[in-house]
Amino acid sequence: MSDEQKDYDGIQYKADDRMPAIFKLLLAVLLIWGVCFMGYYLFSGWSSEAEFAEKKAAQEKLIAERQQAQQQKQADGSAGAPAAKASAVDAEKLYNDSCLACHGAQGSGGIGPALGAAQPFKYGRTEAELTSSIADGRPNGMPGYKNDLGPDKIKALVDYILSLK
Repeated sequence: MSDEQKDYDGIQYKADDRMPAIFKLLLAVLLIWGVCFMGYYLFSGWSSEAEFAEKKAAQEKLIAERQQAQQQKQADGSAGAPAAKASAVDAEKLYNDSCLACHGAQGSGGIGPALGAAQPFKYGRTEAELTSSIADGRPNGMPGYKNDLGPDKIKALVDYILSLK
């Protein structure tokens, strides 16, 4: 046997076998692409740190604009409106968590009576009467929420119920 044709563990090696042309082409394309990419990355000036700094600057500018707008609103005396809106959102969430199952969406009724403005209330429609109904409950199924919610949340719920149409 010559050196060019040897048997390694049952695999016969032939020195005259060449690599397929597609592999040679793939290797050449990858090498060219790698060199071009390295050149672009190294000499273009791009870096992930610079990209992060740009995004951070844009975010800080947006925050500064929002703070300035909020300070302007406070200076104009309209600072109470966002707080009222936030408590209304909280009251709606409280309603959805605690009251929706019995009184339905938007107070339309269900197991419990409807809470809309056009509906007569069995135990009264004033703020004090609604607070008492929510805090202490009513016979025939209305549980009291005094211990679960607290006075601030009950007040927010009363305001929300009075705002229902």
